[in-house]
Amino acid sequence: MKRLILILLITFSSTFANDWKEVAKEDGIVVYAFEHDESIIPFKAVARINQPIKKILGVLKDHKRKYLWAPKLKDVKVHTIKESGEYIFSEYYKTPWYSSDREFLLSGHIKKISNDEFLLVGKSIDNPMLANHDHIQVDVKTLNVRLSKLGPQQTKIIFEFHGDMGGWIPVWLMNIIQKKWPLRFIQGLRKELENI
Repeated sequence: MKRLILILLITFSSTFANDWKEVAKEDGIVVYAFEHDESIIPFKAVARINQPIKKILGVLKDHKRKYLWAPKLKDVKVHTIKESGEYIFSEYYKTPWYSSDREFLLSGHIKKISNDEFLLVGKSIDNPMLANHDHIQVDVKTLNVRLSKLGPQQTKIIFEFHGDMGGWIPVWLMNIIQKKWPLRFIQGLRKELENI
């Protein structure tokens, strides 16, 4: 099964590799936009982090501290951890005063592809019983964080996001916000890793 997942990931990456266009670069982090016909653009960021893969994975799994470094994150609430390893959780994000805060109500998994590669995946679920009705629900189609070991103290990270922030935000502004998010996420993660 692990081999099948790896084959599918490699096939997906190579099939669409030419559709990703570089749109920004900062602090050694390269941000790409996925060219397609929809108005809301998927983005991803690729970088190297000079930390062991297991340490990075530990920080990403620590939901209680995530608000300290993840951009605009107020809190994380884990609703359920299923026997299958599926997490049902909410992430609550603050927005500027003229807009309502957002909730990412997600189903997620941590997939161990090998000792040298991990994939964290999430997507939105529709569950009015768990949703916080004081927040606008974000429709997350893709939220992937892939970690690949490059050496004992170096890891490649790929952060990919495609979703609709909902509410009144115009698409052009949503695309600007979402273009910055993978970049700021990796910058925040690096700082947290340096502090622990």
